Amino acid sequence: MSEPFWERNLIYRVVIGSQAYGLANAQSDLDTCGVCIPPRRYLLGLTPFEQQVTHGTERDTVVYALVKFAWLALECNPNIIEALYVEPGHILHCDVYGEQLRAARQLFLTRQAGQTFSGYAISQLRRLERHHRWLVHPPEHQPTQEEFGGRATEGRYKFPDHDSEATYRSALKHWNHYQVWRRDRNPARAELEARYGYDTKHAMHLLRLLRMGMEILETGEVHVYRPDREWLLGVRNGLLEYEELLALAAEYEARLAILQAASTLPEAPEVEQVEALVIALQ
Repeated sequence: MSEPFWERNLIYRVVIGSQAYGLANAQSDLDTCGVCIPPRRYLLGLTPFEQQVTHGTERDTVVYALVKFAWLALECNPNIIEALYVEPGHILHCDVYGEQLRAARQLFLTRQAGQTFSGYAISQLRRLERHHRWLVHPPEHQPTQEEFGGRATEGRYKFPDHDSEATYRSALKHWNHYQVWRRDRNPARAELEARYGYDTKHAMHLLRLLRMGMEILETGEVHVYRPDREWLLGVRNGLLEYEELLALAAEYEARLAILQAASTLPEAPEVEQVEALVIALQ
């Protein structure tokens, strides 16, 4: 069987995730991100191609079409920015086209980093907070319609008003999410939560994202391999109490907003330059 085109036409592939950050442990996977130039039919024809994701037992790989990768980079997507700035030792493949793409990486750094890195971090924080609530105050039972004023009438439940029905549906949704979380919990994450009262791996990565965002806005540099790795590993190993984590995340988020307003980075990317690069590479 011949190689799929996203492998044949690969121009760039790097190690991403904990391995690239210097935060891996014995259980960490080796995840990779790549960029390819699709064949002509996918560029000009009716068949779209944006990315190919492959999940494995020890490795997840994603290969983006160049155009998709460029659009994500223009949005200052943290995962894509990191892929462009990994250490040379984490580059698995880089041909002449990949070298040109990597050489142009500064085009994608803008003040948007304040919003995107913060946004990714805060989404992790919200998930961590939700899981913490479930650990400390788990739902006791599946909500019933009767608890919210529902009455069985002609084969269906009727509620006294719209708000009562909406509250019931929200409680049921919360219960269902809790059941899925209990069923699908990663054993390693469950161990961290049992030991420290919250998911310290999530905490490590949300603080990493906030710190990276601040560095980018303040210095214009992207440090994927973390100079603060020892401190971050300490966070993963329970350095911070839960309330300390929340306070530090709030402090970093506020500082990001200040740095974004004062940053010397461009407010928006030079889309025309990026478009010219993509056309030249394809």
